[in-house]
Amino acid sequence: MIKVTVPATTANLGPGYDCLGMALSQYSIFECEKHNDRIVLVDGLECKKITTDNNLVTESMECLFEYIGKYPDGYKLHIHNNIPLARGMGSSASAIVGGLMCANYLMDFPLDQKEILKLATKIEGHPDNVAPSILGNLVLSTVDDSGDVIYHKIEPFRDLSLVLFVPDYEVSTSDSRKVVPQSVSISDTVRTSSRLSLMLMGFMSGNLDLISSSMDDCLHEPYRKHLVKGFDELKKTAISAGAFSYCLSGAGSTVISYCKKEVAKAVQESLNLEAQKLGIGGQAIILDPCRKGVQYTLS
Repeated sequence: MIKVTVPATTANLGPGYDCLGMALSQYSIFECEKHNDRIVLVDGLECKKITTDNNLVTESMECLFEYIGKYPDGYKLHIHNNIPLARGMGSSASAIVGGLMCANYLMDFPLDQKEILKLATKIEGHPDNVAPSILGNLVLSTVDDSGDVIYHKIEPFRDLSLVLFVPDYEVSTSDSRKVVPQSVSISDTVRTSSRLSLMLMGFMSGNLDLISSSMDDCLHEPYRKHLVKGFDELKKTAISAGAFSYCLSGAGSTVISYCKKEVAKAVQESLNLEAQKLGIGGQAIILDPCRKGVQYTLS
C-alpha cells in the first residue's frame, strides 16, 4: 500500500497571477493498493460532495494510465479529504497530485517527479497550484513550448504565519475567471511584474515592508474581490491586528493574511469577530508554509 500526503496550496499571492503558489500545512491523504476490483472510498471534509464513481482523483489516475499505455487490473483507493472544496486552497491540485502519485505506485513508478509535474500541469491547465503541491515552499513557475514546467522554489522566512479566513460558501475557479479581463494595458503589466519581483525578494529576505508594499494586484483581484463577502472589511481588520499583507487565496472565496507568528492568534481572533459582525459564516485558521510538498510512504 502507498500512503500519499498532499498539502493544500494558495496561489497568486496578489501579483503572481497563474505563476506563483505556496504549499500550506493542511493535508489530504490518499491510500491506495493493488486489487482485482476497483474500489473507491471517500471520507473527511465535505466528503459528500466527492463522488466515488468518477472524481478528479480517479480521472487523474486514468490520465497517467493512458499516458504510459498500461492499466492495472484494479485498485482500492481511500481518499481522506481535508482541504475545503472550491475555496482557493488548491483542492483540485491536491486531488490531481494524489491521484497521479497513487497511479504511479500501481504501475511500479514509471514517472519521475519532473514527469509527474508536467502531467499534473497538463491536467490542471497551469502549474501555480500543482507545483507547490509537489515541491513544497513558495514556487514560481511557467510552462515552455514543449510543455515542460520551468520553476524556481523559494523557502519563505521562518517566522511567517498564514491566517486564512475560510468562508462556508464556494467560489468556483471557472466563475472567478469569467470576471477577469482578457487584455490588460502595458502599464498594468509593468506594475504587476515589478511588484511580483519585489515581493519575491521580500519573501526570500524576510523584508516585511517590501512584501507589504508590493502584494498589490491589478490583473485579477480588483475584479474578483466582489465575489468574496466582506473582502475589504476583513482586510482592514487583519492589517489592524498586525498582518503585514492580505490577498485572495487563489480565486477565493478564502482570503489569506500574512503575519509574523507572534501576532497570528490576534489576527485569527480579529477575523472571526469581524466575520461574525458581518454575518459571514466560516472560520479563520492558522497555517504554516509546508516546506516539503507531497510525501509518501510504502507499507
